[in-house]
Amino acid sequence: MNKVLFSTMAFLILSLLIVVGCTKDDSASNSYGGSTSLSAPTNVSASVNGSSVKITWNSVSGADIYEIYKSTSNSGIYNYLGRSSNTYYYDNNPLSYNYYKVKALNDYSESSFSSYTYCYYSSGGGSSTPSAPTNVSASVSGSSVQITWSSVSNASSYKIYRSSSSYQTYSYIGTSYSTSFSDNSPVTNNYYKVTAVNSYGESDYSSYTYCHYSGGGGSVPSVPTGVSATNYGSTMVPNIYISWNSVSNATSYKVYRCSSANGSFSQIGSETSLTYLYDGNPMSGNNYYKVKAFNSAGGSSYSDYAVYNYNSGAVSPCPPTVSASGSSSSISVSWTSSTNSGCGNPTSYEVYKQNPLTSSYELKTTTYSQNYRDYDVHPGYNRYAVKAINSYGSDIGYGYSSEIPLSKPSSFSAQKSGNDRINFTWSSVFQATGYDIFMSTSAYGTYTTFQGTTENVTSLNVYYPGESGHTYYFKIRAYWRYGYGSFIFSDFTTYKSVTF
Repeated sequence: MNKVLFSTMAFLILSLLIVVGCTKDDSASNSYGGSTSLSAPTNVSASVNGSSVKITWNSVSGADIYEIYKSTSNSGIYNYLGRSSNTYYYDNNPLSYNYYKVKALNDYSESSFSSYTYCYYSSGGGSSTPSAPTNVSASVSGSSVQITWSSVSNASSYKIYRSSSSYQTYSYIGTSYSTSFSDNSPVTNNYYKVTAVNSYGESDYSSYTYCHYSGGGGSVPSVPTGVSATNYGSTMVPNIYISWNSVSNATSYKVYRCSSANGSFSQIGSETSLTYLYDGNPMSGNNYYKVKAFNSAGGSSYSDYAVYNYNSGAVSPCPPTVSASGSSSSISVSWTSSTNSGCGNPTSYEVYKQNPLTSSYELKTTTYSQNYRDYDVHPGYNRYAVKAINSYGSDIGYGYSSEIPLSKPSSFSAQKSGNDRINFTWSSVFQATGYDIFMSTSAYGTYTTFQGTTENVTSLNVYYPGESGHTYYFKIRAYWRYGYGSFIFSDFTTYKSVTF
């Protein structure tokens, strides 16, 4: 190591220049001595929203997108959860104990983590009011009108409201503890809305449904015949065409679907004047379709089924969702494949890791599992890409670990050596590529760059003819740098003093 000899006056001038133009910031950095240009998001909060947890935060000036991280404890490892271009995000798979942090990003930098926020989620979203019911329908059943709707998670009961027009006041007519209700005193024009209720309150109104009641009587329609199902779309973008023969006294039809011929069928749509309907989101495998006809007297029985086998695996995979977490010793990378309609089933995966020097992604392994453990960990962020592959093509997803810290040096000491030298020693820091020593003329004053090394050594003897009777204070920190890439700094040690 080169030893720089200079006079006391020259050193003081050089120190002044360093203070003015070269002082390094102790804060988080994205380049050597530079600070990040984005502030961390503030006012981060989380609350239960139905079966999800909604995370919100204040907008950050200059941010293009935000990344959300989750942990099971406030001091645990925060794993990447997702991205949002808005100032909110829905966690659709909350745990019981949820701690969240948010980062702001743009094309040039990313902020530090926000402060954490916490949200407890009980199964079914019991700590909030329910969502509004969906799929509300009404039909005449003898001398009554039967109202039905889809079940709402975390609802304990439902309230039913009625009006004689769609825009006038809706009046409460009863409570149900199931997903149906019989209006035994219908009027001619019946508009119904339903709310879901639990111990925390009542949801918004559902959309209204209408039923005309002419006094009962009449006959229900016949069972629809000639039901068929054909894909008018493609494997990548399916669009199943379900058709049936017209029923003479029917005023509407409802279409139902199930994955087996004898299973429980769920409604997927309805028609009033047409005798066909499209299913743009079929299940992978067999789709069984049945149809019912309706009029003011009620509904028919189910039709015979038509079946269409949709092979979602005959297309290339969609991008997998990638997550990574770990420590300085190893990082566990895992991913899940998309099961959305139009996404093929992967048969293998390729795992890539970003080279921090070139920013390019380099192949680490090919695997048939959905996890990989990386023992080649570097400080900062370890970024990964996973390519899902089958015989029809491939697609790639990205993820990265939480920031891996660099340990600060231990056993730091500074001692005068002769009349004009200072001897510094410390313990080696794993993965460090160099060390910076800072100096101040007071214990809690401003520290400026004093000396550094670009090697992972554990001692440094520096020529410094200090002024007699004066005490000088020193700190040291380790850094990691890959080639000519960005620096990752450790925390500073506590100061050590030297008196001349």
